[in-house]
Amino acid sequence: MKVWTAKRSQQLRYKRSDLNLTRKKLCTLLKIGTHTLKKLESGECKIKQSVYIRVLEWLANDTQEINNN
Repeated sequence: MKVWTAKRSQQLRYKRSDLNLTRKKLCTLLKIGTHTLKKLESGECKIKQSVYIRVLEWLANDTQEINNN
């Protein structure tokens, strides 16, 4: 299990907002459940390493690339 920080939560919320993505759409893109996304956006929590990596990769990706998918 990996620890998800409050700073990462803020980054996730801001990026989702900037891209005008609904929670449902982001869950589909990240292949995670809505409950997991809610935990990730609400603050510090422990998550599976596979989810941690997927979300960090999404945060690191260029916005242009995401909009093309």
